[in-house]
Amino acid sequence: MKYIPAFVSFAFVFAGVFFLAGWFLMPYLPPTPDHPVSVFEGEYWKDNWIGYLLGAVFGGLSARSVLKKAAKRGTT
Repeated sequence: MKYIPAFVSFAFVFAGVFFLAGWFLMPYLPPTPDHPVSVFEGEYWKDNWIGYLLGAVFGGLSARSVLKKAAKRGTT
C-alpha cells in the first residue's frame, strides 16, 4: 500500500511541474515556438521537453521521499 501514495505524489508533482515549466521555460528554450503556445495546442504537448524532464525528476524525488517516510514508519 505504500506505493499508491508514492504514485499519487509523483503524478501531482509531475503535472504541476510540467505545466509550470511549459508556461515559463518553453518559450526560451529550443525549439522556440514562433508564436505563443497555449496548453490547448498540440505544440505544447509535443515540444515541451523541459516539462517532461523536470516533471520526471521532481516527481521521482517526491515519490522517493514518500517511500522513505513509509519505510521509516515501518508500514508495508
